[in-house]
Amino acid sequence: MKKWFAALPPLLAACMLSLGSSASAAGWTDYRLVAHALGGIDQKPYTNSYEAFVTNYGKGQRVFEIDLQFTSDGCLVGRHDWSLYAFQSLGQPVSADMTGGPLPLDRMRSLTMFDQYHLLTFGDIVDIMHEYPDAYFVTDTKSTDPDTVTAQFNQIVELLNEDPHILKRIIPQIYNEKMYGVIERVFPFESYIYTLYQTADSNQKVLQYVKSRPKVTAVTMPEWRATSGFLSGLKQMGKRSFVHTINSPEAMDKYKAKGVYGFYTDFVTPEDLRRYAAKKAQQGAAKTAKAALPKPDKRT
Repeated sequence: MKKWFAALPPLLAACMLSLGSSASAAGWTDYRLVAHALGGIDQKPYTNSYEAFVTNYGKGQRVFEIDLQFTSDGCLVGRHDWSLYAFQSLGQPVSADMTGGPLPLDRMRSLTMFDQYHLLTFGDIVDIMHEYPDAYFVTDTKSTDPDTVTAQFNQIVELLNEDPHILKRIIPQIYNEKMYGVIERVFPFESYIYTLYQTADSNQKVLQYVKSRPKVTAVTMPEWRATSGFLSGLKQMGKRSFVHTINSPEAMDKYKAKGVYGFYTDFVTPEDLRRYAAKKAQQGAAKTAKAALPKPDKRT
């Protein structure tokens, strides 16, 4: 292990933490919830932090979406974007030398979020994947530039030591049709998600495309895309449909009735859904019992 780590290129070694052992787990599509940006913590979304992962894993989440960006020195880290607003919204100090672009890894390590949440490199994610062998990670790498996409997934695959058993727990999100081929040339991942927030393609065109790609097992969409016809078409093909970002069990119930399979969420947990389902069942039973009561005789 030490010899292998020492043999890594300097950049990858800087991004890498220790490796553990892996184990098989249920398929990621067995789960209905995806923890958005590793899930919210203390009512704060978008941290992509270690603490957010641990907290939401403890609440029963097993599929985690993570935003990934390159630092200025080429290390893939959990970060939605480099805007000054992103720093401010995460409680990180903004200084005069910040221009809205990426910072070096060492600088980012020093900038804790809200003075308590910590940055994750993809090397840290590798370590987490060995420690938590039933956790899945959905990538949100943002870029559609082929060279950038290639560099991002080269780093992901190299850091995971090209281990197919671990790589099957990485689910890349693609943003257009061409991105699929770019990633496949790096590594033939087992499952992909076509997420629609960057494409102007019609729902019909999306249906035609995913029908031709068996490994695109799910489609994620904003709420306005979730029409009954589109959802029905995906279901007929055996594709899972997800809507983002939904933060109430009531809203999820509404979309589930339309045919949505699952949801990206900041705050809703499996236990929240169980409690909501139990409450709804109780209300239904009470309504049925009330309807079964004999009607009063109006003649008396």
